Formats: sequence, structure tokens, C-alpha cells
Amino acid sequence: MPQSGVGPRDPGGAYTRHRMLQLAALILPALLAATHERFSSPPIDRRALVTRHNVIRTAFDPDRPLQVGNGRFAFGMDITGLQSFVPFNTMSDWGWNSLPLPPGTRIEDYREQEWDTHGRPVPYPMPDPQHPAISSWLAGNPHRINLGRIGLVLLTKEGTAATEADVKNPRQELDLWNGIVTSHFELDGQPVTVLTACHPQQDAVAARIESPLLNSGRLFVFLDVPGDDGAQFASQVGDWAHPDSLRLEAHAGQGSAKFLRRLNESEYAVSLSWKGDAELTSGKNAAPSPMKILSARYGSPQKWVDVTELLEKDAQDGVNEVKVGNTLAGDPAIGQGKSLRVTYSIGDRTVTVEHPENDVFRLNSFVSAKGYTLRPRTPNGSFSFVCQFSPGKSAANPDADATFSANRRAWPAFWRSGGAIDLSGSTDPRWNELERRIVLSQYLMRVNEAGSQPPQESGLVDNGWFGRWHMEMYWWHAVHWALWNRWPELNRSLGIYKVLLPQAKQRASEEGFQGARWPKCIGPGGREWPHEIHSLLIWQQPHPIFFAELDYRAHPTQATLKKWQPIVEATADFLASYAFFDKATDRYILGPPLVIVSENTDSRHTENPTFELGYWRFGLRTAQEWRTRMGLPRRADWDRVLSRLSPLPTQDGLYITYEGIREMWTHFNFEHPGLTGALGVLPGDGVDIETMRRTLDKVHDVWNFDRTWGWDFPMMAMCAARLGEPDRAIDFLTTSSPGFQFDDVGLATGGPYPYFPSNGGLLYAVALMAAGWTGSTQHCPGFPGNGKWNVRYEGLSPAP
Repeated sequence: MPQSGVGPRDPGGAYTRHRMLQLAALILPALLAATHERFSSPPIDRRALVTRHNVIRTAFDPDRPLQVGNGRFAFGMDITGLQSFVPFNTMSDWGWNSLPLPPGTRIEDYREQEWDTHGRPVPYPMPDPQHPAISSWLAGNPHRINLGRIGLVLLTKEGTAATEADVKNPRQELDLWNGIVTSHFELDGQPVTVLTACHPQQDAVAARIESPLLNSGRLFVFLDVPGDDGAQFASQVGDWAHPDSLRLEAHAGQGSAKFLRRLNESEYAVSLSWKGDAELTSGKNAAPSPMKILSARYGSPQKWVDVTELLEKDAQDGVNEVKVGNTLAGDPAIGQGKSLRVTYSIGDRTVTVEHPENDVFRLNSFVSAKGYTLRPRTPNGSFSFVCQFSPGKSAANPDADATFSANRRAWPAFWRSGGAIDLSGSTDPRWNELERRIVLSQYLMRVNEAGSQPPQESGLVDNGWFGRWHMEMYWWHAVHWALWNRWPELNRSLGIYKVLLPQAKQRASEEGFQGARWPKCIGPGGREWPHEIHSLLIWQQPHPIFFAELDYRAHPTQATLKKWQPIVEATADFLASYAFFDKATDRYILGPPLVIVSENTDSRHTENPTFELGYWRFGLRTAQEWRTRMGLPRRADWDRVLSRLSPLPTQDGLYITYEGIREMWTHFNFEHPGLTGALGVLPGDGVDIETMRRTLDKVHDVWNFDRTWGWDFPMMAMCAARLGEPDRAIDFLTTSSPGFQFDDVGLATGGPYPYFPSNGGLLYAVALMAAGWTGSTQHCPGFPGNGKWNVRYEGLSPAP
């Protein structure tokens, strides 16, 4: 309890004076920045800033989708504005499934593994060698699923299904300001225009189609769903070789139909609505002319294997696509390039095609036998529909026109909220590309990563690591929202710490620690994926304190303190109890065993990593400040650890990855250079500036940047900025390294494609470089003052 005279009930005492000083320290920098913005230049023309980076495509791309979405639901499309030729994904933060357990197994049979931890056995959630099948099942379930595919059926004038090669003069534009995609193309000289949008509040895709092909019955819509293969990594999620079924629940016949998809114990609803008279038809009755396989061979000119019967059977079973590869017939020509050569007929037309390995041959012209088609009967050159997905009973479908109108309200409101950075006054030739990345990253994060759960590494584009989220990476996905002052987007998922607190406390207790130990890689329900790295990684542990501090800086109220205090307290308790007092050296140490940021060292022998030591200091220091803000006394046990925690390790005047590492700069100069994050990502607790400067020089000179990840470059840029080296910060953010590139729609490399920590890291870094950080006084301290960079910003907050 607070002592008399210093608690919140003493409005004239020391606590009040302390609070006033704290509030002034938090608020004055923002007021000064706002004053500078207001009187130094006119407001940024945000519409011009955003729309000069509208995405325009004029060619078919089978690998990189364009998306619309609302943060918890997203729809990827090909050049037609829907998923006509490529089964890009329709994904959500609620769409998950678990496959059945292996026969004869029970989850209860799984056992954690005990590792010696400073002389005592500690149980960790690692694979159970006695039950490998259960361990694998726990790793892969639940996993995120693809909700379905919506596309156009396009028929040539001969009546055969069109392919992407038949589509001519395509032009597709993403209107960033309104969140609407317009796609134009021609088929047999006839124009087609498709408008596509996602409803801002409902998980629904709306499309309006205009074309004379509608009147001739050569253009209509299909709906299909894949089977669930539970793959760990998938660019096209689900098993399209074995499509699943949608059960038609209700068909009003006058503009709507409702479906149900059941997967094991989970299910979700699909609601389709349209304007005008249209015929809903099962896919098995939908083909205008059945495809007949005349011959099919797989192999190379040296040796072919006949696979005609296999493809005929697949076609009869309603298989939609066949992946070309050795699963067709083994490997008939080891070490040689192979292909699938097929001759088939549709109606009076005979066609021979050849597809190389890893390509896809479409057996069915557009939709599986288990899917549905929607054919307008009296379209008058125009047809619109809405398809909504729902984890429970579907709500009433929004109208297509109403969906477009809602986007024209919601997206401009988003762009006008929070921060903006305008680089157009710059003369450095890199300004436009950097600004493009900034604008497109904001769009993509709003589409993919503003839901009710922490995002997975690839957002809602596709699946990586079974679609699960990584709690250590939540920092890179989410902290940018705070500096950009877009708290509605952040708050939707930030409650994850409150949700996980009980089980985090239980985990810490089971391992013999105090407080709460936060998980590493989880999905809905919070069950950890059994894995050595997941069990021993620790740099996610101080994250809740970092998020709490960002929240308090933006909202310095008692309500904020009260909301976060249980989480901050439990987190700091774990930090303090995890640190082990080594009597021989009279200090507290971290590890072993532990896994560090780079995940590339021996966990049984890794001790005192640089980044983690800096983060432990930040966490404990900030937790003590929280107690002071609340009028509570400092915790002596936290101070004891803080005062005697091992210093950041050095060798030869440089920081090193962890204490005692050997051959640091020749054998461990790959993966994340996490030691640079101790000043940049973090404010620098325990860091000597000149030692870090020399360390960044060394990293710049010898690190293997072909074996890094996307967020490493923003991390190093922030380090350079805090060291007063803005030219180097820009160099890091505009590197030519393949691990930090942004495609035409802004999707980034840096891990399994796409890799959203690259986008989030970029946004946090440029906000820090523009608005500065606690203690910085220079305008735009992270941008060069060489006259080539004219940076205007507004609505950004300084970093801690």
C-alpha cells in the first residue's frame, strides 16, 4: 500500500508533483512537435500523398495477389478482380480448423521434457520422443484455413473455358484512398470491368461486373472451397486437388443463398446475395462442355510415363487442378527437367498443352463438382453480388453499392487519422521509393493486421507456420500503430495479454518461476507449439511492458495504469525471478538454457545475450516507474536484480551476441544482428554509445546480409539513427539486399513471402526517424540534414 503523503489521495503532495513532472515530460515533446508542424508548413495533402502510390497492374501475376480487406478478413485477387485463374486466399483471423488426432492417440499422453536449469529440472513444452505423432499434431493444430474461392467463369466464343492467356489488355488499379480495386480487360474483343471491395465492418466481398459478355451467357460467377491439408507453409492454402463441399442451407431463389461448411468440429457460414434474376447451379452440372482427356504423359524426352487413367479419374472425381510433379508417377527421369503433356477435347475443340514441373494443370474448366455457379438471367450488361463469411450465423448481407459507399467513407477516415510522412520535397532519388513503401505498408497492415488477434507472419495473404502467430514478433507487427497514433487498430489485438495472463502465470509456476511467462508460438486457445526454440526463447517476455509504456505515453491516465498494472507486475516478476544469481561472479545472469533473438546458438550453453540483457533492464526499470506512477513503493527484489544484472558483454571493444561466444564475426555473423537492437529497438539501457557505434560499423562490414530477415534492416536503421548517423539509417531502409524488398503492391520479402515484419518494422523505423525518441531534440533526427531530404510529417509520436 502507498505510504501516507505520497499516494494518489494526497493531491498536494510529492506524488502529485511527481505526476505533473511525468506528464510534462510525456506531453511537452508532442506539443512542441505539433507546434512545429503547425507553424512551419501547411498540413500535408494526405489524399495526394496516398493516391500518387496507387497500384496499377497491366499484366497477369500468378504469384502475388492484390488484396482488399478490413484487418480481420482479407480477399486476394488476380488480374480479373476476383480469383478466376489463381486460387489466391480468402482468410480471416477467426477461420481455423483442427484435423483429427492420429488414430489411437490422446492429447493427454503427451509429456513435456525436463531440462536441467541451474541445477533443477524444469519441464518445457518440447516434442515428446515417446509420442512423436501427438507432438506433430500439437504443432499443426489448429491451423488457419482458406474460407473459399470466388471467381469469374469466362467462356470463349467457341464455348470453351478461357485461360489467362485469353485475357487481353488488362489494367487493374487499386484506389488506395477508397480501398476499391477496378479491373479492366478484354475477352475476344469484348470489354469486362470488375469493381471489388471488402466491407469495412463485415467479412464480405462485393463485386460489380459490367460487360456485354453477361448478356450472351459467357460470363458468370463461381464459388468453391478447398479441402484442408493442414500444410505448414502454403501460398495457396488448402487442397484444391480434393475440394471440399459447401452445404446449401437455404436458397430464397430471389437474390440470396446460404451455405454451411463443416470441418471436423468447426463450421462457418457463407452467404451469397445478388441483384436481379440469377440461377444458382451445382458445379457438377455447371460445365458448358465436359473435358475429355485423350492422352497424358509425364516425364522428359528420354522417358515418359503414361498418366492418362490417373487424370481421367481425377476429372471424374471432380478434382479441379493437378500439380505437376513426381507425385503423379514417381520420378521417371532423375536429375532431368520434366513436364506434363496433355491432349484433351472440349466440344469440337482438341487442345495439346505442356506444363513444366511445379506448374498447375486445370482439369476442370472453372469450378469443382462440389462448388456452385451463379448465372445472371437478365443482366443488362451489369451484375453485382456480395459474398459474406461468418464464424456463426451469418448476418444480413450488405448491398454491393452500400459496400462501395462504406469503403469511400471508411478508408479516407483511416488515411486522415494518425500520422503521415510526406517526402515529395526531397531531391535524393530514393525518396519516392521509400515513400511508396511507407504508404503501401500502411494499406497492407490495415488490410491484414488490424484484427482481434496478433497477426501471423504473412498476415492474411497465405499461411506460414500453420497460420499461427509468434508472440516475439507481435512487436514488429504492432508497435508501429502506436507511433502512428492509430490506436483503434492496435487495441483490437492488444488485449491478448489480458487473455493469456492466467495461462502465462500457470506456465511460469510450472517451471518454478514467479509472475507470467508469455508463450512463443500459438493459435486460438493459446496452446504452445512443442518445440525447443518455442520453449526457451525469452525476448518476447518484456514486450507487454513496452506496449504498456506506449499506451501510457499516448493516454497518461489512471485508467491506463489500472488496465496494465497486473500485466506489468506479473511480467516484471518473471523477469526478476528468471535472472539467476551466480554466487561465483556475484551477479545475475540470463541462461542457460535459453534461445536468443538470432536462434542460431546452442541453447544449452548460451548465456547473457546482449539484446536480452538490455531488454531485461528496460523492463525492470519501466516496471518500477509504473509503481511510482501509481504511488506504490519500488520493489526491492526488482531493484536487486536490476542493480546486479550482468553488463552487456563485449570483446575487443565491441558488443557481442552473447557472453563467451567464440568466432563471433566469422561463424555467427548471420541471422538477426540482435545486438544492434539494444540501441534502436530499445532506448539503450546499459549501452555505451561509442561501443555500439563500433559494433554497428563491424556489423555493416562483415555481416552476411544474404542470411538475414526483413526486420533486421529497420532494426539497424533505428540503431544508426540513435547514433546520429542518419545517412546510414536511410541506406539500411533502401538496401539492395533481397531480404528487404517490396513488390509492386508493397508485399515484402525478408522471410517466407510475404513477410509483414518487414512492413511493420519499416513503419516504426521511419516514425522514429521523423518524430524522434525520448531525449532527442533535433527535427527529424533520423533523416540526413544534407539538404537532399525535405521531410514533412504530422500526427506521429516519439519512440521511447
